[in-house]
Amino acid sequence: MELKHLQSWIVAIVVIFGVSAITALPSLDRLHGLDIDALHWLRENIAPAHSSPASSPTVIVAIDEQTYVTPPFIGLPKVMWTQQIGKVQSAVLGGGAAAFGWDIILPTSASTYVADRRFDQALLRSLLKSRKSRRVVLGSTQLNAAVIGPHRTFLFAAGGAKNLRSLNLNVDDDGIARGVPLTFNFADKGGAIRRVPSMALELAARAKKQRPDYASGPGVKLGEDHIPGSPDNVLTLNFDGGAGAVPVFSFADLHQCAKAGNKDYFRQNFAGKVVLFGLVLDLEDRKISSNRLITRPDMAAQPTVCNTGYAAAAVGATARTAAPGVLLHATAVNNLLRGDGLDQFGAGARFLIGLPLMAIIAFLALLYRPPLAITATALFNAIWIGLATFAFRSAIVVPLLDPIVGSLITFFTLLGYRFMVVDKDKRYLRKAFSSYISPNLVKQIVEDPKTLTLGGRRQECTFLFTDISGFTTMVEANHPDVLTPLLNEYIDGMIEIVFEHGGTLDKIVGDALVVMFSAPIEMADHAERGVRCAARMDAFADAYSEAQKAKGIAFGHTRVGVNTGMAVVGNFGGQNLFDYTALGDAINTAARLESVNKHLGTRICVSESTVAGCPNFTGRPVGALVLKGKTYAINVFEALSPIEAGSPGIAAYNEAFAMMEQSDPGALDLFTRLQTTQPEDPLVKFHLERLRRGDTGVTITMNEK
Repeated sequence: MELKHLQSWIVAIVVIFGVSAITALPSLDRLHGLDIDALHWLRENIAPAHSSPASSPTVIVAIDEQTYVTPPFIGLPKVMWTQQIGKVQSAVLGGGAAAFGWDIILPTSASTYVADRRFDQALLRSLLKSRKSRRVVLGSTQLNAAVIGPHRTFLFAAGGAKNLRSLNLNVDDDGIARGVPLTFNFADKGGAIRRVPSMALELAARAKKQRPDYASGPGVKLGEDHIPGSPDNVLTLNFDGGAGAVPVFSFADLHQCAKAGNKDYFRQNFAGKVVLFGLVLDLEDRKISSNRLITRPDMAAQPTVCNTGYAAAAVGATARTAAPGVLLHATAVNNLLRGDGLDQFGAGARFLIGLPLMAIIAFLALLYRPPLAITATALFNAIWIGLATFAFRSAIVVPLLDPIVGSLITFFTLLGYRFMVVDKDKRYLRKAFSSYISPNLVKQIVEDPKTLTLGGRRQECTFLFTDISGFTTMVEANHPDVLTPLLNEYIDGMIEIVFEHGGTLDKIVGDALVVMFSAPIEMADHAERGVRCAARMDAFADAYSEAQKAKGIAFGHTRVGVNTGMAVVGNFGGQNLFDYTALGDAINTAARLESVNKHLGTRICVSESTVAGCPNFTGRPVGALVLKGKTYAINVFEALSPIEAGSPGIAAYNEAFAMMEQSDPGALDLFTRLQTTQPEDPLVKFHLERLRRGDTGVTITMNEK
């Protein structure tokens, strides 16, 4: 493994462990609470799991807004409702309710304020009657150091402290009530700590006729069921988001029903149920809980009322973020009886879960291009959200925001590291080569820099030079506004052809292009690529020239020279400015071959070294040329298309050239006849003139460039 790759994975491991540890810190517990809120919403909108209202083990008897506007409660203080409360409680218990828990507190007695000391007798008789069955549990609450409980008369009638339980909820640091305590610790007179069930646990235990078993550690065992709890022994609430998941009965309607003696209604709706008596009002006793994103109107899917003349509540049609406090206790009882309270992972488990997740994100960030990595990370998070949502259907709270936040931190941390360190060389290579080699080669170089040597090295390459005949005249004859787009379009077309054949654009000099093949990436077929590129350029340039002539612009034909040879290739220049180019005689030879076209009348001249690397080369010999500035001859060929090379005229030319190569005097007669049949052939004309001057053989010394 390369050092830079090893360094990258070491950095990734540090980031993975660091982010996983950070997201598991207790100081980020708020995220874990938000997990529960978000998972309630996701489950409700993606994979809802609703139970029918009739199957709810718990129901609510609600003092609602309608109660306050129904006789005899209009304008009557709640402390004066004891007669009606006693009547309703007796009717509910008479209907077979398993337990009746008070989520309201009457700290005073009406007999304190009225002359009739027997005013509360209806409620007191109901409480006394329930003593033996132990079905009524009164509630108390603690505010700071003060304990608010029921009036001593009501508490005595209910059976004393054994039938009194706390209504306090568990509120997280963000002010959200997501749980209900299972137990509370109280010190007895001797200072010993004893655990006392909460209201919810007490009601569930009485409904199951089981005593809570406080095993060591969090949670409680109720019969054969183990109820999970947090380290603070808090039951995390699992809300059913369905309409009417916990049936809510209006106290005013039940009072009229009890007054009418409709026992069947109470048996049908309350037999075997745990009943919670509390407030369902617009403002009073409402709590923001983990169901805040999925709340419904308070009286949604209200059970069928008992009294046909009862006016169902018109209020409460709007879902509020805060839920009635009594609903939280009812949900807790249902969770206890159904065994579906939420089970959360501890900090250690969250840390272990985070490790492989962060490792996947690190893998994506380091090995894939940013757009693909971002897409894959988003897809991964979406899959994780789906898995967490379906796990939540089974009451398991899989970490949600920790992995998402952690994945984003990991991803962008490593992406930044990759940008600053890992991809620095790639950006350098892309910037250095994207202007003069094909995009495919740039990608290959960036992905595998081993294929590239930026320092100077000697290697065999094929070089191609182009030039436009009459370019200077064309420049002088046309306005820059005409010339600039004309030349740009021509050069764009030529460069596109270069890139199609895998060539590297060395430089542009006015109208001329300098191209090399097999650098910076070596190519075994560089000679063939060079010749094919030259032929394609010739076809494009010829068509372009004709198109401009049709517009009245004298655009000359393009001359091309191709040569293969050894050269030194690499970056050459100063500290701040460099040029990736090639140096050597092979480059000069290609330039001379391009230039010699104007003397020969040809358009593409190819050296013998290039032809040797092209098994399928088609063309004809030009001669052994001693180029300007050279002391030795090289065999030069004109590149032709396969159709041109196979024509009778070229066959006749090759026959005449062979005789000339042997210094046969008959060559003059053959070229003379060829001029008659091929008057437009530039090489026929060129060699005929030589032979008429008395030259022999095919060695030709070029005195001009």
